[in-house]
Amino acid sequence: MTSAHLREPADDVEEVAALQQEWILGWDKRENETLRPFREVFDRYYDFDAPVILYDDFDPQRRVFRAVRDYAAAFWPGFAQLRSAAHAIETPPEVIVEGNLAATRMVFIAVLAQPDGTVVATRATNSQVWRRIDGMGWRIVRDHTSVDAITVDEAMAVFPAQG
Repeated sequence: MTSAHLREPADDVEEVAALQQEWILGWDKRENETLRPFREVFDRYYDFDAPVILYDDFDPQRRVFRAVRDYAAAFWPGFAQLRSAAHAIETPPEVIVEGNLAATRMVFIAVLAQPDGTVVATRATNSQVWRRIDGMGWRIVRDHTSVDAITVDEAMAVFPAQG
């Protein structure tokens, strides 16, 4: 193996941290924006043919999804109904990389405008496991998101810090 093929662990840490941040910002939706299909938005982050474990307690049924397509079917239609959605990272990703697996944790804020105009805000702690797949790069294989309601004022205090 030549030195061009060697990766420093710090490179992997930075790459996975950037991916986790990009992933949550993929959930942003501007008012009146035409929503693209879930797979088109998130194809970079998941292997749609591989088994996964995905959990988000924003789901009222508290389901664990074992396939990305099932997760998309549960969340994307409701998300499409939102007037808008904005996300900000409150605590940047912490990343541990060991070989072809990476574990991450970050805290993000979501501000969601409901179809009736009601605006709700949440603080979410998100933990993910990423697997490096030959020819595909890093992909999410496990996701756990725990959500707490916060005030819109609390949420908006995080957004100015994002620039």
